[in-house]
Amino acid sequence: MRTMLKTMGHALLALTTWLVPVHGQGTDAVVLVETNAVDIYSNVAFSFTKHRAVRIQNDNGAHHADFSIYMTNDMSMDKFQLTLSDASGHLLRTFKQKDLMRTEFSEGLAADGYMLYLDVTPPSYPVVVACDITVNFKRNNVSFPIFSPLDSYNTEVEKATYDITYPSDYPLRYKVVNSSVSPSKTSQGGKTCLHFQFDNINAIKKSEYGLPLSKVSPKVYFAPSRFSYFKTTGSLLSWDDLGAWEHSLFSDRGALPEEAKAKVRQLIKGCSSDKEKVAAIYKFLGESTRYVSIQLGIGGYQPMTALEVWRQGFGDCKALSNYMMALLAEAGIQSHCVAISTQQDKLLPDFPNFQQMNHMILEVPLSSDTLWVECTNPRLPLGYVHNDISGHVALEMSSAGGKLVTLPEYPDSFNVNITDAHVALSPDGSAGITIDEDFRYHRYARMKSIATLGENDLRKVMFSIYNLPQAEIEPIAVDEMCQPYGVPSLTYRLAAHSQKYASVTGSRIFVPTNLLHKNYMAATDSHLANELFIAHGSRNVEKIVVTMPEGYIVESMPESTTLSLPFVRFSSSVSAEGNTITITYEYFIRRGTYPGAAEQFHEFEKKVGEVYARKMVLKKIAT
Repeated sequence: MRTMLKTMGHALLALTTWLVPVHGQGTDAVVLVETNAVDIYSNVAFSFTKHRAVRIQNDNGAHHADFSIYMTNDMSMDKFQLTLSDASGHLLRTFKQKDLMRTEFSEGLAADGYMLYLDVTPPSYPVVVACDITVNFKRNNVSFPIFSPLDSYNTEVEKATYDITYPSDYPLRYKVVNSSVSPSKTSQGGKTCLHFQFDNINAIKKSEYGLPLSKVSPKVYFAPSRFSYFKTTGSLLSWDDLGAWEHSLFSDRGALPEEAKAKVRQLIKGCSSDKEKVAAIYKFLGESTRYVSIQLGIGGYQPMTALEVWRQGFGDCKALSNYMMALLAEAGIQSHCVAISTQQDKLLPDFPNFQQMNHMILEVPLSSDTLWVECTNPRLPLGYVHNDISGHVALEMSSAGGKLVTLPEYPDSFNVNITDAHVALSPDGSAGITIDEDFRYHRYARMKSIATLGENDLRKVMFSIYNLPQAEIEPIAVDEMCQPYGVPSLTYRLAAHSQKYASVTGSRIFVPTNLLHKNYMAATDSHLANELFIAHGSRNVEKIVVTMPEGYIVESMPESTTLSLPFVRFSSSVSAEGNTITITYEYFIRRGTYPGAAEQFHEFEKKVGEVYARKMVLKKIAT
């Protein structure tokens, strides 16, 4: 999704893969030491100095040798050095600021930022990479670098410190997350220093079953209670205050020219309800605008005017949301801009901050329903709350101030994938195959990207999904349903001929019962977490009808199976009638966090894999 706020070079990206703690041998890297120092000079300026030394054990940890930082015109780099040393401490290479590469970092036309980066390939392992950097910030005291030394998988941290020094009357706040650490505090010469320290943090390893890293890694957020930003002032004492400041940046930016007002009147002419009006205007938004990142100065928070979007036909998420809000207002429909994160489902309720939100959408409260409108992606059906934001807590901004709201989440049973397949088997083991697929709601969101693929890429996707050995696939027609307020869905029909679908031995044909789940297996034991995390629940329903070749009967077929845990269930059945065999599978899992359930779920998945691996045997009738 599209970025709303100007990215700071020190900001952490939220991570979304699943993890399990590990310690000792097998880690890819060890953070030997990390020191961070923030020195706040005034309400509008501070410096940030960082030293980080990492011992990289193998190629999997090589990314720790790379460096990148997003810079703006409000930042200057005073120092940079990166060194490589071998295990005995012998210096191998030194990189200076002149070695940094620069690239403009913008998704569109307007940004005052650029990326400085360095790609380093370690010559051997183990290797120690040490990086030192000092950056000055001006006009940007809305937040400070997050203290989060555990920023990568399979990496241990031996020692990490963070010192933040500020005028004793400066209104600094901090919030410790996923840790009980508390700072030591010293004061001298009218300045106060807070010292935080993490020691011996165990590595976090990727797991199919664990909580996201952002939910388990220790970190500390820092922000002022009051701030000055580009000649504006605001408060972070409450979400109400932050919402009021954000809303003030939208004031007087919704005026439309007469031709735009006339267009709105034309669009809603004949509409019998507000929902029809919103649909007509949303369609116009998608047809007449495109996304462009706008990150100029305060433009990181303040949108382009509605007039500019009307005339130029582009904007970022906040500009397009503001523009849509203006169009709706002309139609007599009230709406509110909403700041949200596409990466974190929760905002810290007692710590208002800028660092947790990266996107903006529009809230349209109607008499019968509340619409959450994604203004940057017109391919999404109006009314659908996509899986990057569904269930997330967000900041609603209005003239009344800010208010935390929670977006709706669809019932798990809505996120369905329905498969209807037919296999016409031949005596030599070849088969003609047709597969009809229907993906809905969040399952649709996971698959909708294939609607834009070319034929060759689409075939590659199909081969990665289905068991189609030595197969030729006919052209595939993908149909994406994007009607306003309808069920968001994607369907397609696949027709193929497989030369080796089944294996033949003498008078018998061994037929796989699993067409859909290629190479299905549970996670390895080493990747198990304790706490099971399911971000979105879903339901899979599969029906595979196999037509036997003439002159064959069923000699053996798998028994029906039912497996269940409190949050997941699976069933399979195989039945024969005449010359057809019908195989059905149903899998349903509920979203949620389940402490201590990962091992149970792992065993459950292994049993499911065993069911999918079964085959049935057909035997030729003696004549």
